Amino acid sequence: MKRFLMAAVLTAAIACSLPLEAYASGWVAQDGGWRYITDDSNAPWLTNGWYWLDGNQDGVSECYYFNEYGWMMFDATTPDQYTVNADGAWVVDGKVQTRVTGGPGAPAAGANGTVSPAPPDAAAGPAPPDAAVAGAAVSRVIDPTKPMVALTFDDGPQTTAGNRILDTLSLYGAKATFFVVGERCASRAAEMQRMVLEGHEVGNHTYEHKYLQKLSAEQIQYQINRGIVAIAESCGVWPMLVRLPGGNKNSTVLANVNYPMIQWSIDTRDWDHKNAQRTINEVLTKVQDGDIILMHELYDATATAVEVLVPELIARGYQLVTVSEMAQAKGVQLLPGQLYYSFH
Repeated sequence: MKRFLMAAVLTAAIACSLPLEAYASGWVAQDGGWRYITDDSNAPWLTNGWYWLDGNQDGVSECYYFNEYGWMMFDATTPDQYTVNADGAWVVDGKVQTRVTGGPGAPAAGANGTVSPAPPDAAAGPAPPDAAVAGAAVSRVIDPTKPMVALTFDDGPQTTAGNRILDTLSLYGAKATFFVVGERCASRAAEMQRMVLEGHEVGNHTYEHKYLQKLSAEQIQYQINRGIVAIAESCGVWPMLVRLPGGNKNSTVLANVNYPMIQWSIDTRDWDHKNAQRTINEVLTKVQDGDIILMHELYDATATAVEVLVPELIARGYQLVTVSEMAQAKGVQLLPGQLYYSFH
């Protein structure tokens, strides 16, 4: 698809956000990713599933997948197991799927003349099966009336311990959030892709795990934005949450990290003692509804602790959810530049 605002603008956007006021309906490059804005008054991004878009107004649309935050996936497998190419368009056997949206007899378009949800039947044009209702194929049922916690893992990806953790989560149908270091992602892309395919949340732990409170504004922005790109290149997902290395912050950090910053309410200190039983005890003696639990993906002792913690937490009635799932279930909007320690 020949979209306006292509690779050159995307590269520029890595360094700085583009002001929303500059755009009406159409594609917007922002903080290293693509969104589609339908009305510049309140930035209502397309979200939660598939949409047909005619970006260059030539009467032919392609089908794109947007996550719950409005970010377009590209060069990846979507959560409902369909393929999108480097431009984000749905492809089957290497061929971009298109739909005529202009001219006599064309199907009805969306409110702004270019957008409509993926159609439910062949008469309306090709669409990935099971995508008739945007986001329906990838939703998970979280009961907001029942207790829940978010297990989070920093400093990965680390193949040995990481895959053991993923094995345990998969066995019990649990989800977690992995705050990964950008420079480590390319060499462990298979693990990154597994995280995404199995429904876990991927967050940004900077590009080089630098302590941001020691850096200038420009260096902070580099660590965040370069981390985004490295993560996206490895798994096709644009991370929307940041964990500050060490949780360290100052006014410069808070002014230059334009993403929700996720701290924690239970620190297992697994990086310090590297003892599985101590990690288990730290969680089970303190855990309560709404906790964000900090662990690290680097250690076999942590993987061993997870093998005990996951079934025990479930047995105690906790839903094991991602940070974003828990925020949504608790009615909390995650805002850029804000710190979150728990959802009690």
